Amino acid sequence: MSKRLEQLLIFSAPLLVGLLNLFHPMFRPPVYAGLIQHISWWIPLHLLNLVLFPLLGLAGYLLVKDVHNLASVIARVALALFIPLYAAFDALAGIGTGILVRNAEHLAANDLTLVGPMIDSYWSSGTLNAIAALGSMAWMIGMLAAAVAFTQAERRRLVTGLTIVFFLIIGWAQTHLFPTASDMAIPLTWWLIVAGIGVVTLLSAKPRVPTALLVLSAALFGASHVPPTGPLGMLCFLGAAIYLRTNREPQLVNRES
Repeated sequence: MSKRLEQLLIFSAPLLVGLLNLFHPMFRPPVYAGLIQHISWWIPLHLLNLVLFPLLGLAGYLLVKDVHNLASVIARVALALFIPLYAAFDALAGIGTGILVRNAEHLAANDLTLVGPMIDSYWSSGTLNAIAALGSMAWMIGMLAAAVAFTQAERRRLVTGLTIVFFLIIGWAQTHLFPTASDMAIPLTWWLIVAGIGVVTLLSAKPRVPTALLVLSAALFGASHVPPTGPLGMLCFLGAAIYLRTNREPQLVNRES
């Protein structure tokens, strides 16, 4: 792949994912009642995401592929896992749920009272939740490892320790603070935790800006791809990519690795 094509993919994938998912429908279960009014856009949106999520994983992979240290290897492995996991989540939760709701649209009211709870059970099934969690974890590990990979050698051990702590904190906040219903407001405490992680990284890492942006992308997009966190996570990834691909400072990483 040519450098120009790599550059185009690295910049365009997060931009397209972020812009597209700004318009992701938000609803509260029961699923049929919440989704039926959005169904004409829901299925095309997730068909597009089925293409864009793998391209996003590839963009992350390409961003770190020329960095030669252990962290970059971990990042590449995690992002390679992110691609099938998040694509499977999109296909099952997005396209699969959309097809069920679309087909249920033509049922009689009595039949819908039986089918509606089945759609809810599918939406909240343990299998879907597990795939979603694994895909999000793969993204978080990929971005946190990428942040370490681009950190200059004298700060790398410190940032490695911080990212391990950040991973645990983000996981705890995701489990205990992040809302489960997509139209519920995200608590201020969650935002403060994420902002604090970004500030600590900014003060500790070198180069500061792209490392902090990659850590924020891990926390934000790892929480959810829907707005506001998904598009904000993509904005952070895009900012880091632009900095790393247009600034000479990260070249020091390769010479010191």
